[in-house]
Amino acid sequence: MDVHADGPAAPSTRFRAWVWGSLALLPISFVFAFVAGEGIATLLGPSDDARPPLWIMGIALTTAALVFALPLLLTAWLSGRAAARGERAARAPLLVGVIVVASFILVNVASGLLVLTIG
Repeated sequence: MDVHADGPAAPSTRFRAWVWGSLALLPISFVFAFVAGEGIATLLGPSDDARPPLWIMGIALTTAALVFALPLLLTAWLSGRAAARGERAARAPLLVGVIVVASFILVNVASGLLVLTIG
């Protein structure tokens, strides 16, 4: 139990810690997203070193993005509970998580476009 100078921590303080802590799952989901995306690209892609078709890249990106975004479900649920308890800035961790996941998707789309254009 958290103890402050004023006594035990309020429930909203514990929820704040849980909400921010849920973002710690993003690095783990990143590893699983990488394995899922690369695995699909390897299983469905051409056997030689030719670049994969656009539809395979799309399936791999969609799968990786969904796997990477899974911890945001927990973050959204916890931040909703924290907001219901009156926690100020309860949605801030969710916003940070969305920005991280969106950046992941944008970097992967940019990388795919470079592969398609440059080869």
